[in-house]
Amino acid sequence: MALDNPRSQIAHLLRRAGFGATQAELDQYTPLGFAGAVDRLLYPEQVDDSATDQILAPLTANLGDRKQIEAAKYWWVNRMLYTQRPLQEKMTLFWHNHFATANSKVANSVLMLQQIQLFRDNALGNFESLLQRVTRDPAMLIWLDNRLNRKGSPNENYAREVQELFTIGIGNYTEQDVHEAARAFTGHSLDRSLSYVFNKNQHDDGSKTFEGQTGNFDADDILGILVRNPATARYITTKLFSWFVYENPDSSVIDRLSNTFTTSNFDIRAVLKDMFTGPEFLSDQAFHGVVKQPVDFVIGSLKSLNVQNVGPDVTAVLRRMGQDLLNPPDVSGWQGGSAWINSSTLFERFNWADRLAMGRDSTKPYFVDVPGQIQAQGITSPDALVDYYLSLFVDGDVTPEARQALVDYVNTPMPLALNDSGAIDLKARGLVHLALATPAYQLG
Repeated sequence: MALDNPRSQIAHLLRRAGFGATQAELDQYTPLGFAGAVDRLLYPEQVDDSATDQILAPLTANLGDRKQIEAAKYWWVNRMLYTQRPLQEKMTLFWHNHFATANSKVANSVLMLQQIQLFRDNALGNFESLLQRVTRDPAMLIWLDNRLNRKGSPNENYAREVQELFTIGIGNYTEQDVHEAARAFTGHSLDRSLSYVFNKNQHDDGSKTFEGQTGNFDADDILGILVRNPATARYITTKLFSWFVYENPDSSVIDRLSNTFTTSNFDIRAVLKDMFTGPEFLSDQAFHGVVKQPVDFVIGSLKSLNVQNVGPDVTAVLRRMGQDLLNPPDVSGWQGGSAWINSSTLFERFNWADRLAMGRDSTKPYFVDVPGQIQAQGITSPDALVDYYLSLFVDGDVTPEARQALVDYVNTPMPLALNDSGAIDLKARGLVHLALATPAYQLG
């Protein structure tokens, strides 16, 4: 297994807790050791990210226009690519999928980015506080109709989804719980400028019975009851584990993580630390044990090849692969796992691999300096060329037969002459394409 040395362990960590790593980033993290790298990721507020802000500054011109949704997506992709706080951004994406708000209904890119910033600010914090803020978030108030929820005429959309999808999960609530929660959520709305307001006159302040408890409950009372329900601890930690480690964890693992969630007062950072430092994270089952979501596939390949110039069409590339940022398909978010791969999306992945491999023009987006990489590595044989790119992309995790097939490719129709720059460029770029298309590269 490749996870038998610090560098490969940290590469694995940065694929899961971030979006992959450049070689320079691996050089930066490796001296910290695995435990030190985990701590750096878990405390993003201690990491200077001003350089990322400077890179993104030219992309902010249209972000104040609520109709510029593609500009908003492009800005976010670039933040994922360049951020020095990768776990914070990965958790921002996690919460975006968890709370699954789509611009297809909100129709306001400003509100969508405002919600994304809410997730970023609270990415690793207290889950109850995050839930309270999401309940008052303008994009969410539009998305699940709670702005229409009024005394005497309750709208149950948010009350249902906050239980089914955000906290306790299906089978742990009743229709009466939905109705009573909806009453408690009345009065939370928006003003004409689409800013949050609480309309006291539209709030139902009568007695309510929810999950067997009776009182004059308001929204935060309901959220507090939900967060403290043991089902929430299991629901949230299972979802986090499946996102970061592998699917279908043993119940004993979720018992441990749920205990951490509860005893830490619902602290997401504590759960993630338990998860990253637990024995499961560096196990055989975890290594290349999840299908990469399109964002991980695209940004990871850009980082591996040190691509600096990314075109605005990257958002369309992600959409064709099945991940339209700021537009999850429905209230349950992207399904993930094997659902990412079908004949259409796999073809798009192969097309992307070919596009990067053939990026020869340094004046255009997606330029890849393959000859420069080979020269910098001091590669002296076709076998070493193959091993370099397999190590770069998949930690060498291919069968001997697959490796030999790639060696045969670079030596066909004749042995590769390393002093032939044209042949090197052609074969090496073809090798990049093939390596990015391997089954192992589709796995994180």
